[in-house]
Amino acid sequence: MELRLTAIVLRKREIGETDRLYTFYTREMGKVQAKAIGVRKSAAKLASALETLTLSDVTVVRGRGTGRVAGATVEEYFPAIRSDFETLSLALGTVAEFDSIVRLEQADPALFSLLHEYLLLLDHVAGDKERTTILTEAFFVKLLDELGYRIEADACAVSGGPLHKGNRCYFNPEVGGIVMEEHAGSGSVAVGENAVKLIRLFLGSRLSSVLKLRAGESDVAEVGRIRKLFFGYVLGGG
Repeated sequence: MELRLTAIVLRKREIGETDRLYTFYTREMGKVQAKAIGVRKSAAKLASALETLTLSDVTVVRGRGTGRVAGATVEEYFPAIRSDFETLSLALGTVAEFDSIVRLEQADPALFSLLHEYLLLLDHVAGDKERTTILTEAFFVKLLDELGYRIEADACAVSGGPLHKGNRCYFNPEVGGIVMEEHAGSGSVAVGENAVKLIRLFLGSRLSSVLKLRAGESDVAEVGRIRKLFFGYVLGGG
């Protein structure tokens, strides 16, 4: 069976002497893996179209077991990301986390579009640490939402009551949202008002609109700590 896929290369792993196993996130099938035979040979033509962080049209042939990459053509190479070391490191870390939380062969065109848009926007602001950081945290908040793990930030995730200005709030990963102090469990972390506002803005805005936001570095970092805590909870199965 031959599959034609629009794919973002998430990861590659060397196997044998000349082969690689690739992990793609595709518009048509979600996350898939396929082997490229002889791709590490000096004369191999496929390698450049299968670099991590490349959007390519990929042909995969499947029989039994892991599919085989039969062809690939580059659509987007995101050159600005590759030309800035900090942005490249950020992008590689982001797709690695994406890979860790997304399951194999569960098609989600909206998730593909989110990842594609993130890379396009990151390429546009590469080298701007403030904007690449806020874009990345917004991407992760939206990723969790798309996967069904929306961070509740509009009201207390336990009582449903309003989050009053000036009251101490916490993020409770077990209930998946911001809670008042009396509902903070042992694994909860304190969260400031500005971080809560940022989460609301991330959830309610298009990813491209996030680049217009101005936020304090400490507030963006706080959102990062919250989503990392939630990622760990989700990946740990609760």
